[in-house]
Amino acid sequence: MNKKNTSYRQILLAGLIIILAIIVRAYFWTGHIFSDDAYYSYLSHTLFEGDFVKDYLGYPVFPLRIGQISLTSFSFSLFGSNEFATVVFPFLFSIFNLILAYKLTHLITNKINTALVAVLLIALFPTDVLFATMNFPDLINVFFINLGIYFLLNSYYNKNKKKALVGGIFLFLSMQFKESIYYVLILLLILLVYSLIKKKQITYQIVIGILFVGINLLLEGFIYLFLHGDFFHRITITSLNFQYSFYDFFPYTAQKYSGSKNYFKILFDQIFLINVKSIYLRRFYLFLPIIASIQSFIHLNKKEHKFLIYWFVGLAVLMITFTTSFTEFKPLDLQRSWYVYPLLMPMIVLSAQFVLRFKKQISILLLIIYTLGCLIMCHHYDIYFDKSNLISLKSFLRENSHKKIFTDHFTKYSVDLIRSYEATSKSNRILGKGFNFNKVEKGDWILYSKKHIDELKLQKHEFPDFSILNSMSFKKISEYNDFIFYEKTVQ
Repeated sequence: MNKKNTSYRQILLAGLIIILAIIVRAYFWTGHIFSDDAYYSYLSHTLFEGDFVKDYLGYPVFPLRIGQISLTSFSFSLFGSNEFATVVFPFLFSIFNLILAYKLTHLITNKINTALVAVLLIALFPTDVLFATMNFPDLINVFFINLGIYFLLNSYYNKNKKKALVGGIFLFLSMQFKESIYYVLILLLILLVYSLIKKKQITYQIVIGILFVGINLLLEGFIYLFLHGDFFHRITITSLNFQYSFYDFFPYTAQKYSGSKNYFKILFDQIFLINVKSIYLRRFYLFLPIIASIQSFIHLNKKEHKFLIYWFVGLAVLMITFTTSFTEFKPLDLQRSWYVYPLLMPMIVLSAQFVLRFKKQISILLLIIYTLGCLIMCHHYDIYFDKSNLISLKSFLRENSHKKIFTDHFTKYSVDLIRSYEATSKSNRILGKGFNFNKVEKGDWILYSKKHIDELKLQKHEFPDFSILNSMSFKKISEYNDFIFYEKTVQ
């Protein structure tokens, strides 16, 4: 009877944490942020309309992330082509991730309390709270990776080979959302070599994990060969993506930091002054990477939880230092806070273990401090993404959906989404130095974003001279930080 009561209590606590997570995510609901989500939403709309990538201008690699695009397109079919539909699945998978955190933590530690604390930590983790309501692929991508790892581990611990196949399938699925699986693939390959050399045996689960990643590469290679005549289409597109958005990658990211052009100096800056700092000293993470590292050191001294140490430390080292290019050494720039996702699950498990090392009163105090810190950081995220300003901008666009707007293609994707794609003819692209402003009729609007234009120019897109907007032919009618509306006053 006591065991039953304990079980009910655990279920109740887990349920309450999940309800808390839903409330927190609903309160800090973000929605569309006029960023990369604009491209994903547009691609999803073209897929929904049966004309995939029609007139697409944007990052070459995004159309390859067909999982995210397909889910959003399916959401459009259920809820209509609107902003809400773009975040339905990220929200759902964020909640599913809580259940996975519980199951995975319990599997690794065999401790219910640790599993419950892990659920609480991830339920309130600011990055996960905010990105639960944004149309980005990172959350869902890593969910499938971790689900695959869960089934591989479960298969290994329980000697159930069928579960390993399920794990391989989820690793396969993750590759349809983003390319983060390559970190795990490297860890699996290292484990395979270790198993062969040190233990003189092959671990079935490791082979299955590697095999399904390989199957995906082969399968998509043949599909690309059929569609594009290029078996290595993904590599080709990835290379084009580096060229298209070169400013987001090493060495340019490090050069912006220090101004140096010495390769070894900027490599040092990228790894130690940018990437290490981005993971270990970012306020949004509330020092969990540091806590996880301390707990890893404790486990290492006690020679326990070797897999968990390897998972966390291995991913951290790879994310900070590993190259993103086959032809030259180019570490990934980790300044975007959502790039932490591959590291999140092992970091959460280790942090949960650390919290429970102390007496009950201290553990509770630490969790209270963490909860308050999370809520504060969620608010800081709202400021970081300029949420209040974006809400006003979106309301203004909806209230004036009848107005014809001329803007750059990047901003147009957002305008069309906010207007639920109901009047795409009411928004037009401004593109090319030769754009004729005489096409803009009296009463029409121009939506100008200097931030977007500057980025698009780096991508080699050309635009006309926007200084004309300060002439007598136009008047400013509304401004939302970087987004400024002008109305043409003369024909």
